[in-house]
Amino acid sequence: MKTIEVDDELYSYIASHTKHIGESASDILRRMLKFSAVPQSAAPVAKATPAPEPAPVVEVKPVNPLKDKVRAMRELLLSDEYAEQKRAVNRFMLILTTLYSLDSKGFAEATESLHGRTRVYFAEDEKTLQKNGNQTKPKQVPGTPWWVITNTNTGRKCSMIEHIMQSMQFPAELIEKVCGTI
Repeated sequence: MKTIEVDDELYSYIASHTKHIGESASDILRRMLKFSAVPQSAAPVAKATPAPEPAPVVEVKPVNPLKDKVRAMRELLLSDEYAEQKRAVNRFMLILTTLYSLDSKGFAEATESLHGRTRVYFAEDEKTLQKNGNQTKPKQVPGTPWWVITNTNTGRKCSMIEHIMQSMQFPAELIEKVCGTI
C-alpha cells in the first residue's frame, strides 16, 4: 500500500462515507467509485506508452489523526444540532457519542477507569449501573454499546468528559472549551 496526502476537507468527505468501524479508506473509495477489488497482479497491463511509474492502489490516511479528532470536536461544538440542545444531559450525550465515534477503543479504555467512590459511571449494560447506585437514571449513549449514569450534576458530567478526553489525548484548551459548553 502507498500513502498519499489529502487535504482535511477531502479526508472528511471520504470518512463521512464510512459504513462500519474499521473500514479502510481503500474500501470506501472502491465503493464510492464502484471500483471492483481486482488484485494488481491479475490486472491486464497495457503495452502502450510506458508511464514513469504505475498508478498504485493508495490508502488514504489523515495527515495528522489528532488534528482530525480536534477538528471533529470543534465541528460538533459549532453544529446546529449541538446548539439546539437545551439540556446539559443532551449535550453530554452528544459529546460522548462523538468521542466514541472518533476512537471506540480509546473511549472504552478511558471509561473503564472512570468511576466514583460508590458508583460505576459507565457500563455496557443498564443493570450494572442500576445495581451500583440508586436512582442513577442510566441512558444508552446513542450509537454505542455504552450506558452512562445521567443523574449527576453538570460539574460531574464535565469531569467525566475531561477524564475521557485527557485519556484520549485531546489538547487541554479543547477539553476546557468542550467542558465549558456543557
